[in-house]
Amino acid sequence: MTVELTVSNVLFILGAFVAALWALVKVISSQQERRLSEKFATLGDQLAGVGKELRAEAEATKKLEIAFHKAQAEIARDYVRRDDFVQALGTLNTRIDNFALRVERALTGPSSGARQ
Repeated sequence: MTVELTVSNVLFILGAFVAALWALVKVISSQQERRLSEKFATLGDQLAGVGKELRAEAEATKKLEIAFHKAQAEIARDYVRRDDFVQALGTLNTRIDNFALRVERALTGPSSGARQ
């Protein structure tokens, strides 16, 4: 049995080989494209998750900042109230001491002058 290689047979074999290579390249490129699209979809999902976390963190930071400003206002108000309370209490104590001194002078003053 002899195999005859004619130009048409060689061209056919060469065409079949090129077609097989072309099909192989197409399959590999479609698989690569599918993998890339899966990776990009996963990356998109992760970025969306990061975006949600950042929005939640920004909201928490905003709430914390508001709470801090409220605390600052309350501290200032309480400090002023405490200062006013101390001042009022000091004034009240002074008045009570002055009243006690007047009562003591009133009780001891005329009687001691009458005895002498």
